[in-house]
Amino acid sequence: MKYRINRRDNGSKALEKYAESLGFVVHAESGAIDAYLAWGQQIVAVEWKSKGGTLTPTQQRLIAKGFPVRFVGTPEQVDQLRAELQKR
Repeated sequence: MKYRINRRDNGSKALEKYAESLGFVVHAESGAIDAYLAWGQQIVAVEWKSKGGTLTPTQQRLIAKGFPVRFVGTPEQVDQLRAELQKR
């Protein structure tokens, strides 16, 4: 299978803009992790995944090691993440 190494998923810019509009500070990357979202002092590693998106081998290794990554593909999932962080 051919992977799109170091390429951003379709829709990632729109999701980043949406997250910023909710008050997240967004630090975009272009590697195994697509972005880091900060809500206050809480930082979450985010992988933007469009429908049918697959994990790269590096992402699979990170997950297998227990690295905490949130997979987000819709504005509703950004809303859910924000709600979770607001409760902490």
